[in-house]
Amino acid sequence: MLTSLLCVRRAVVGMLVLPLLLAGCVSTKSIYNRDQVASRLKARSGYELGAARTAATPAPALPNLQDGLSEDETVTLALTRNPAFQADLSTLALAQADLQDAGLLANPVLTGVTAYGTSPVFLALNFASDLLWQRPGRVGAAQLETQRVAESLVSRGLLVSRDAQVSYTDITLADERLRIAREGIVMRAEVARIMRARYRVGEASELETVAPSADSLRAVDDFYRARRDAQVARLRLLATLGLDSVNADSLQFTAAPASAVAVPPLRTLLDSAYAARPDLWAARIGIEGIGKRLKWERSRVFSFVLSLNARLNDPKPVSLAPGAAIGLPIFNRNQGRISRVKAELEQASWQYLALRQAVNLDVREAYAQYEQATQSVALWERSYLPTLTDALRRSTNAFINGDFPYVQVAETTRQLLDAQQRAADARADQRRALARLRYAVGGRF
Repeated sequence: MLTSLLCVRRAVVGMLVLPLLLAGCVSTKSIYNRDQVASRLKARSGYELGAARTAATPAPALPNLQDGLSEDETVTLALTRNPAFQADLSTLALAQADLQDAGLLANPVLTGVTAYGTSPVFLALNFASDLLWQRPGRVGAAQLETQRVAESLVSRGLLVSRDAQVSYTDITLADERLRIAREGIVMRAEVARIMRARYRVGEASELETVAPSADSLRAVDDFYRARRDAQVARLRLLATLGLDSVNADSLQFTAAPASAVAVPPLRTLLDSAYAARPDLWAARIGIEGIGKRLKWERSRVFSFVLSLNARLNDPKPVSLAPGAAIGLPIFNRNQGRISRVKAELEQASWQYLALRQAVNLDVREAYAQYEQATQSVALWERSYLPTLTDALRRSTNAFINGDFPYVQVAETTRQLLDAQQRAADARADQRRALARLRYAVGGRF
């Protein structure tokens, strides 16, 4: 009896260990974790992703806001505090959980029938062994999906960085417009004061004082509108950074001084984008992963169950016999799932081609915008602004001496303020285009 029990134990252990040995060569560990995403993002953008945290964990400490918030600090806060991006990072844990699930084997099923009448006690240990050849394909597909998600998160991090830079530029532009509007109030108020002084000494009529006063009031209204735009731009950015409790009006945003950026030729940028864009890599990996899934679905045509049967009766205490159950693929050959994965593969291939075209367009558009903005900055700052500033100075002096009509002074003032606005817009367009160009090529040049 003891010998028979030992034989049963060895058979059971062998039946359990053999499948594990056959399937154990496939690893369910993935190198594509948060640290890998942070490293890739750091290499592409130069910004830190920050430590992993849960929704209940306190947000990371803020930088010193007393001296203002720089553009680099804004991007870092966006990557570490933006709730939407933190939610996107959770998809990597979901992909890793799917990978772990893909590597699990089905539990053996033990069935038994007790003795009844002259029938012996019957036991059967069944193991779905079709997973032995299905598991590598399923795990391989899950591994590639984890890699695809990681590359997608790098792309998402670059997008968050770009949006933060664009929002920061919008705020600095709004502040510049506010400064120009305040300067416009001073300029128009001075002209109105001169006209009233001339009216008091009898050098101008009362009707001539109406237009300067109206222009002065319009300048005040322009200032109120610019101040509102600056407040709204601040509130929008602070909301994305999770800084709703910070006083938006007290926080200063200082634009970095313009520095010459060496932008490579368009052909070089396109080649870099095709080779480095994380979303393109994610699309390629996605196609490869669907190909793995197709092999897995084809392997599911056959089902195979190994069993170990034991019969307990007298005079022989235990009778052992192996068994097997094979599913015959007569009606169901997994045609539906195979056809679906084939369709997904075709769809993913077209989506990759569409994404490649979109990348080409992104690079070309951003490059054209940067070139145009750079030309506009040079045109306004080197030509128009100095000329109009000098013209306003001379016309104002002539107006004070009574040698120049107010209409000409008002028109020159309007042109100078408009030129200052256009120069500020051109500088902002240049910074926005540079941020978009860096994202379009997959990171810094």
